[in-house]
Amino acid sequence: MQMVQNGARGALLFYAAFNIFIGVLNLLPLLPLDGGHIMVATYERVRSRKGRMYHADFAKLLPLTYVVVVLMASLMLVTGLRDIIDPLNV
Repeated sequence: MQMVQNGARGALLFYAAFNIFIGVLNLLPLLPLDGGHIMVATYERVRSRKGRMYHADFAKLLPLTYVVVVLMASLMLVTGLRDIIDPLNV
């Protein structure tokens, strides 16, 4: 309710902070996120030597990817259910 009292400026600051949070969260070094792809690309670049490009095998990272996706989906499901069951419990 405090955001409503602050008016449009408060709402814009909230949306800006939320957008920055999502951007930083996306850079976590987990494979389904962009940070994971950056980490793999960095690893490939570091492993490349004398003009020979090294290519990492993404298939080896799939189990970790599945675990991360299941954890993120579980978190989304639990928080959604908590909001439905008891939305005003602070």
